[in-house]
Amino acid sequence: MHWKPRNTEVRVPYGPGEARLYRLGDPSSRFARVRWPLDAGRGKYGEFPLVVVREHYRRLGYTVWASEPELPDESGFILVSYPRKRRAQHPAYVRMQRIFGAPTLAKLNTAADRLKRQCTGNAGGGDPDLFVFRGQDRFFVEVKWRDHITDKKAATFPLIERLCNAEVRIARIYEARAPSTDDAA
Repeated sequence: MHWKPRNTEVRVPYGPGEARLYRLGDPSSRFARVRWPLDAGRGKYGEFPLVVVREHYRRLGYTVWASEPELPDESGFILVSYPRKRRAQHPAYVRMQRIFGAPTLAKLNTAADRLKRQCTGNAGGGDPDLFVFRGQDRFFVEVKWRDHITDKKAATFPLIERLCNAEVRIARIYEARAPSTDDAA
């Protein structure tokens, strides 16, 4: 699958050494007060990339939900991942049904589950990392740092865009260069 985002990647900077400070739980980290609220991190790079991008969009005035059904304060969502939780009408899935409509999500998940099984042999996964919205302005964001989009996500993103009429954007975090003494001169 060769899904390409409609727009260019959004590049989101973080401060020099910030990833290390965050991983250490250092209170001087600018993200210390908005840490990932669960004990377990996400993916091979943990939760740091998600926190950086989530805070970027929050500073722009958006509400941001993450693809994690167990987040507190109703800040998680399920779209095409977690088939058992979808069938059980988990609150994180019901929230998305209210936004996109139950018939739309039923159609989306029938198609997505079929494609995911073809790609990997199972129907799990495939959600973008974040759902970002403010009024009728809404889109999904796939967060990247040092990794690339999986085949499963490349299969589900075009379906999400078409059936939910919501763009999937890529946000890539990067470490901003520290100002050097030469920059001041």
